[in-house]
Amino acid sequence: MIGFELENIRVLSGLAKASLALGVLTAFIFLAEGRGEAQARECFSTALVFAVDASGSIDDREYTLQMAGLSNAIRHPEVVSAIEASGGVVLAAVVWSDSAFATSKVGWFAVNGPSDLDHFAAIIKALPRVGGGGTDLGQGIWQALDLLDDPSLCAARRVIDVSGDGKETHYPRRRHSMSVGSAQRRAQEANVVINGLAIVDDEPDLEKYYIENVATGNGSFVIVAEGFDDFGNAMKAKLLREITPVEQAQLTLDGWRY
Repeated sequence: MIGFELENIRVLSGLAKASLALGVLTAFIFLAEGRGEAQARECFSTALVFAVDASGSIDDREYTLQMAGLSNAIRHPEVVSAIEASGGVVLAAVVWSDSAFATSKVGWFAVNGPSDLDHFAAIIKALPRVGGGGTDLGQGIWQALDLLDDPSLCAARRVIDVSGDGKETHYPRRRHSMSVGSAQRRAQEANVVINGLAIVDDEPDLEKYYIENVATGNGSFVIVAEGFDDFGNAMKAKLLREITPVEQAQLTLDGWRY
């Protein structure tokens, strides 16, 4: 089932006319059928949101490499085994860019085995390119946090997996958008872990920026992709570390234990 929700988003007069139409649209892809659907009372070891950069610094080829790399990493046999060993995870995704542009979201999808992963990975790979403009990193994290605020979500750990190729854009007059600092503080208050995947292409100090300004929470970390061609390999390593943490959550008779 696919649905669309209109939002009132402020658009600067300098943006291209094409962006004006996109600026008011947020597309939600709801997966409401099949056993991949997240059930209100089903609990998972990890709830994980992928927050993927589609800002203007990323061209169409690079966007395609990101989505294909993420899709392939999700399907990798080692990742499948880790998810099965964990007892199952629930996944969602946000494709973010400038706050004046459209945002694509894939709603919560329960994953217990290979067929679920194949379904989710195919949807991720097929997500059309939207966005452009500046790098509103904080806005992307904020929207991922909104997904994690779902009151029906039951998970021992809540994690945001944010990837991008640049630092947050600073405007002389800030648009209607949340800064990365505000988003990081909200995650800390909500006990949400943020891990980073820094695509080191044009900004060699991006890993340091992600460590100091993005990653937060118990066991948080940053992994580097040496350019977009390395994105899939870096994402696979990141997923294995996220799904199988050092202190794996366990479900006991007394509830969730860390």
